[in-house]
Amino acid sequence: MSTHGRTSKDPDKLPPLNALRHFEAVARLGSFAAAAEELHVTHWAVGKQIRLLEDWFGVPLFERRSRGVVPTDEGAALLNDVNGAFARLSSSVTRLRHESITRRITGVVRVNALASFALCWLIPRLADFQARYPDIDVRLSTTSRRLRYVGDAFDIGVRSGPEEASGLHSSTLMPDVRLPACSPSTLLSHPIHTVADLRHHTLLHSTSTRTAWSDWLRAAGAPGLQGAHHLDFDHVFLQLGAASEGLGVTLASLPLIERDMAAGRLVCPLAGPVWRGPDYTLVVNAERADDDAVMAFEGWIREQASRHAVTP
Repeated sequence: MSTHGRTSKDPDKLPPLNALRHFEAVARLGSFAAAAEELHVTHWAVGKQIRLLEDWFGVPLFERRSRGVVPTDEGAALLNDVNGAFARLSSSVTRLRHESITRRITGVVRVNALASFALCWLIPRLADFQARYPDIDVRLSTTSRRLRYVGDAFDIGVRSGPEEASGLHSSTLMPDVRLPACSPSTLLSHPIHTVADLRHHTLLHSTSTRTAWSDWLRAAGAPGLQGAHHLDFDHVFLQLGAASEGLGVTLASLPLIERDMAAGRLVCPLAGPVWRGPDYTLVVNAERADDDAVMAFEGWIREQASRHAVTP
């Protein structure tokens, strides 16, 4: 039969795949006997597969030596291609298996987070979780109350700083590093090159970060500096929104403004000093820690925190 009409899927274009598996094991281990032990077959079976492969290529693939075998030049070239193909296949299989497993997880996970964290960091990323785990329902609530007072009405919580209590597992999610931030338009009339330049600007505050500016200014060596004006807000996300609208300069948590910085809505005119607030903490209800949906969400949010770690 003519070979001119063969396609890339023609099996005659591929060597025996089982033989390739035996070949890779022999080349890696340098021994027919060791390959046979790893593959749970006989020494004779390994030899048969190698001979089959050598007949298919029409060249010897190994040099037999007193202490084992080594690939010939042709064998070494083949091994390089085989290793690459096996690595790509392994990556594809791992990905497909993971997707298959995650899509089988069902359930509900109740997440309680600080309002600013939920609005600025978590919600913009939730679409990724839903795509990975379409059968898990996330029920998100916000409050700044200590989670020990929330009772069992949550599975996972995010707080600022550690929270220790019976029935809670608390661990660091990611650091909270802060720098002055403002809209680019804010700098047009009064650029900020040094800490002293802040005296020309309105400083923005929120109820939960009332001492943040004084702490940062003390670290910056300007404890007595006063802004031209001050604006106070109930919530951090209002404070950040005001900054992006050009109302003044805020001392911002960098994880919360990552997207605003990427979009050019906010900039950090000063490189330091970087002030570190209490770490963002992940709190898990111990009674629900072994639930598949809860574990899936915990793994996902930790991955997101690690992947999107913000540095000044």
